[in-house]
Amino acid sequence: MLLVRLVLCCLVWAAALPACAAPVERVEVHITDTGSTSSVLLERMAKSMQVVSEQLFLDKDSVNINAARGDYERLLAEIGDRVLTGYQMESVSVSAGSVTSINMQVAPWSAAVDEVFVDLQFSGVEPGTAELLKKQVPGLEERIESVLRGSSVDASDWAGGILRRLVRSEVEASLPEFKAAVDVVREDSRTVVQVVIYPVGQLVQNVAYSMTSESIPNLLLLDLKQRYAEKADALRGLPVDYVKRHQAELESLLLTELENEKSVRMHQLAPAVKLLPGSTLGVEINMGSDKYKIWFEGYGDIGRNDDNISGRAHIGKFISGRDEIFGEAGVTLDEVDWDFSAGYARHWGKATLSYMRRSPDGQNVFRGEYDFTSKWRLRTEYFSGTDTTEIAVRYRIHEFLSAEYVY
Repeated sequence: MLLVRLVLCCLVWAAALPACAAPVERVEVHITDTGSTSSVLLERMAKSMQVVSEQLFLDKDSVNINAARGDYERLLAEIGDRVLTGYQMESVSVSAGSVTSINMQVAPWSAAVDEVFVDLQFSGVEPGTAELLKKQVPGLEERIESVLRGSSVDASDWAGGILRRLVRSEVEASLPEFKAAVDVVREDSRTVVQVVIYPVGQLVQNVAYSMTSESIPNLLLLDLKQRYAEKADALRGLPVDYVKRHQAELESLLLTELENEKSVRMHQLAPAVKLLPGSTLGVEINMGSDKYKIWFEGYGDIGRNDDNISGRAHIGKFISGRDEIFGEAGVTLDEVDWDFSAGYARHWGKATLSYMRRSPDGQNVFRGEYDFTSKWRLRTEYFSGTDTTEIAVRYRIHEFLSAEYVY
């Protein structure tokens, strides 16, 4: 019986001791409102009060905090009324422990924002390009509206600061070659947010554009060429780094539009688009075809007096991806002499070898061509009837004029 009584006495004595103090190790602040303030602004309020609360409670005795809970709640309410401009504290509750939880409810001072108008502009670029850039930040206007709608009208200053950081962060993530300026103003009964997104770094100052075809005469592409010159010029003002990063996308966009053109489908053309990024942006469009090859050329020779004005027409049909059968007709204007040829050509990428039988003189003609670039071409041609070889280097000045040095 003595042992039992001693144990009971010890238990009674332990129960009479004050509870063991638990220091505050972490503070969690939660803020709600009586209206429809966005979660973004409420989280920013919570962070502001988090700093104050940590200074008050971290490493303090939770028992003592709970004992003076009312005083702490009144103190936090007073601080919140001063820190959270545009809002007043409705209620504060403190539950202290190793993790101390603070719950606050706020309400706008007066009116809340009902109508938000977002004026999103892209500075320094063409309107068509601005629409393309806007797709890189989808839903930005809606997110801006959702942040401000329901917030206190009197909180526009610090709410605008949060909005600026949010917009700049999204623009830098989606369009790193651009910066954003944000201005928030109150106009009558609505809040206006003006967002101006502008390019930085080296910009596209000029556009070197060309549209050529070796499958059909370039004259048939005049209307198409003029319209796509405007589309190419719309890329002026873009950052060069943006063009480099989105080169494949921009090429694909132009290519898709070209493939849907009525004239392209009618002539069974297979367009190819190449961008060459730089301060002068190269836009090269080649309108090829794997069905046929048609060209007409006129020649004016300098350096000889006879037969110096002539012309030639070529009409070819591809019988496979590399093999072409064709007919050619040539005329010299001095005495209006005509010749006609039938031939075969083999294509290997940039190189072409062809043979033709020319009448009425019955000579064999062998021709070899190599395109170093879209502008430079080497040609060699052998004529069996006169046993002569012609070697020429051609430079394309633009779509309708080339200069050729012939030996």
